[in-house]
Amino acid sequence: MSNKHSVLLKEDKCEGCTNCVKNCPTKAIRVHQGKATIKEELCIDCAECIRTCEYHAKYAETNKLKELKLNDYNVALLAPSFYGQFDRSFNPERIKKAVYKLGFDEVWDVAYAAEAISQKTYQFLNKNEGIYISSSCPVIVRLISLLYPELLDNIVPFNSPVDLMADYVKEQLSIPESKEYGMYFITPCPAKVTAIKNPLGRENSSLTGAISVDKVYPKILDLIKNEKDLKDVELKQDYQPYLGISWGQSGGENDILNNEGIIETLSVSGIHNIKKVLEELTRGNIEGIRYLELVACPTGCVGGIFNVNNPFQAKYNIKTNIREYSDFIDQDIDDFNFELDEKIKEIGAEKLDEDFVKAMDKLEQLEQEIENLPGLDCAACGAPDCETFAEDVVNGLAKRSDCIFVLRKEIGDLADQLSLLTHELPPVMNSEENNKNDNEKEK
Repeated sequence: MSNKHSVLLKEDKCEGCTNCVKNCPTKAIRVHQGKATIKEELCIDCAECIRTCEYHAKYAETNKLKELKLNDYNVALLAPSFYGQFDRSFNPERIKKAVYKLGFDEVWDVAYAAEAISQKTYQFLNKNEGIYISSSCPVIVRLISLLYPELLDNIVPFNSPVDLMADYVKEQLSIPESKEYGMYFITPCPAKVTAIKNPLGRENSSLTGAISVDKVYPKILDLIKNEKDLKDVELKQDYQPYLGISWGQSGGENDILNNEGIIETLSVSGIHNIKKVLEELTRGNIEGIRYLELVACPTGCVGGIFNVNNPFQAKYNIKTNIREYSDFIDQDIDDFNFELDEKIKEIGAEKLDEDFVKAMDKLEQLEQEIENLPGLDCAACGAPDCETFAEDVVNGLAKRSDCIFVLRKEIGDLADQLSLLTHELPPVMNSEENNKNDNEKEK
């Protein structure tokens, strides 16, 4: 498992088709010598490459259930979107009981913290002017840090619901120091795994790891279908945060804010749609909006690649679960630590070279290379566009002839030269031919 990322590559399955190259929102993937590579410094673990790879060469790693045996005490945190995997007949109480049976000693809802953040965000927006962006999706936070650092101050300065809940639960646990405990998030997407390994705005995560939904869903489904298996399970928390479950689908966070009176909100899902919105925001073309709920997965967290149920059915399941609930669970939001450990920092774009003089030389070479390229951004070279390909050429990661249009021109020029050469003789042979002609004339 990577120390930084959860989205990984199986080179033996890669066919070099460039679908992943064309769909990566941060230009983190290249195909050289018929195989893809992922540039770690540009990857935001959005899983778009996993969605688009027909050969299953991209995958994501999470923790496994068998790892629970390594701990004396285990805690599970359930995502709001998790309940969308089940229809209304499987109520949250039964689902949580089934999770206990998997080997967990406590099961908590992240939706509880989501409700707290909704209330805190409402207070924040009433005190601060401007346009703000939700901090709930780690892909979006990482995307802004990488490509739109000028918008970092627009992110609400709060921990995500997952981190907020993990910190809260850690304070509630009463486990002897001599015992090892594990706290695992049942995650719908790889980005949450990366947020644990390599958090932004935090020194570290209170979570031990994350387990993907698809690893627990079949086992849970079997358990909740057999009611007698759950009779001996007692829940240690008696609250049911139905309203917070709405965070699991796109628009759910804004629905809560709308109910509280903040109506100038916009919900956008899908990483490529979000890039368009962020680009417009940097240009100052977004007006009249106070809050942007941006979620990388289509239809929200229910669209995460680790989920089992189709996202549209899951979205409906969540809506039917919260239909009769319109208020927050009674809680004191001051029990939560919303503040980040540090300001979210710019990840920073790649430099052409660490040495300033060399970087300037490479910049000049880059401009020349771009001028010689067709500007079609076809990705046939293995890079997402001509500008990125030119950077690879300048940095020695690709050859100019990797561009099929440049190669065709070079072959055409070579063919022309060969054609000319077929009608010419070397100077020595040419001299002998002239002497022969002269001798024939004398005769």
